[in-house]
Amino acid sequence: MELLVEFINNNLMLALGCVGFFLLAVFNELKIKEANICGLSTTDSVKLINQNSLIFDVGPAERYAQKHLLGAANKKPEDVTEAELRKNNKKNKPVLLVCDNGNASKKLSLKLRSKGLDNVFYIKGGQTEWENASLPVSSLAD
Repeated sequence: MELLVEFINNNLMLALGCVGFFLLAVFNELKIKEANICGLSTTDSVKLINQNSLIFDVGPAERYAQKHLLGAANKKPEDVTEAELRKNNKKNKPVLLVCDNGNASKKLSLKLRSKGLDNVFYIKGGQTEWENASLPVSSLAD
């Protein structure tokens, strides 16, 4: 034990770097775990939709006009806020976010969850994964 204390005293920067690296690794693992909790497969997303969830497409309006999930409302990510959801979701329905590839909806769902909204989810892989699973889409022309 004395050797360890002596090593740390002689190599303080190295020891602090190791501790910092360890803390970053732990933080990253916790962040990944949280992302996996709110990220749903297409199968689980269908189950959530069947529970009468609110669906927001946070992708570009142009793509939304061409094709989107049935029942989804197109919103800019900055318009889907904690205050907006608390105000307009009095029954605390699950909220499902979708975008092109899942990145924007993942980022937004993690942001909303960090503010205490635990019923917000996103589709892993986004609409691309939804279409690859041959699930139905709609368009504004329909």
